[in-house]
Amino acid sequence: MSNSNRITENRNLIHDLAVAQASFLLANLAPAVSASIDRSLPTEVQRDRYCADLSKLTGKVIGVMNDLAANEQAMENILTMGLKITEQRAMAG
Repeated sequence: MSNSNRITENRNLIHDLAVAQASFLLANLAPAVSASIDRSLPTEVQRDRYCADLSKLTGKVIGVMNDLAANEQAMENILTMGLKITEQRAMAG
């Protein structure tokens, strides 16, 4: 298989996956951010803080994920965990 056909070299696919995962991450963080907003504040302030905090938290988590991706041992550990989850799902299904 040539390098141009390898899934790991498909920049468009990688970009699309990154956007999808970032969106999924944001959606999963949203309830925690919502729960942390002070409900005694005016609605508009709550909304502004929610949007700002959600964006900031998502960015920080993605930053840590980037750091983990650059760490060979961390990536080995993540791969091990991911493969274990995949195996458990396959056995259950």
